[in-house]
Amino acid sequence: MLAAAACAACGDPPSSEGAGAHDACAPLAITTSMATPAEQAGIDGALALWRARGASAFDAALPGAPGEAAAGAAAGAVIDIQFADAAAVFHGVYDPTGDRVLINRDLTDPATVAIVVAHELGHAFGLVHVSPGARRSLMNPGNLTTPPTDADQQAVEALWGRCR
Repeated sequence: MLAAAACAACGDPPSSEGAGAHDACAPLAITTSMATPAEQAGIDGALALWRARGASAFDAALPGAPGEAAAGAAAGAVIDIQFADAAAVFHGVYDPTGDRVLINRDLTDPATVAIVVAHELGHAFGLVHVSPGARRSLMNPGNLTTPPTDADQQAVEALWGRCR
């Protein structure tokens, strides 16, 4: 399942940041189904990383099965995070057409899962990949260690303003 999604992500990044993205300041519910404790810890870590950078979208994040996030559904914004088997080189992908994040189940360290989920949520906020030659960023392709940086926060704020 992830292999097909990975190929969809192989193309060029969107031509402009923010196109079809979720407001980092508006309510956004997160759903999961059958996440292991380590995977759930990674999701929680990703939400904490973005909250620490001022994104208030996840203040009402509701873990649970798809369809159970009533607050997010009422606001019209729900992202489903799924884990599945994939090739080792694949970490994750954000599918904007289905509002879902797909993560490689072979990533078992919660800290690594947190970075990968936060990276994919960065795409959900409208961020595009940043070349490692340009700067260290959560949005570097293949990133497994760098959390959201000051510049990542500034990029989100440039799209959505500073959350209050």
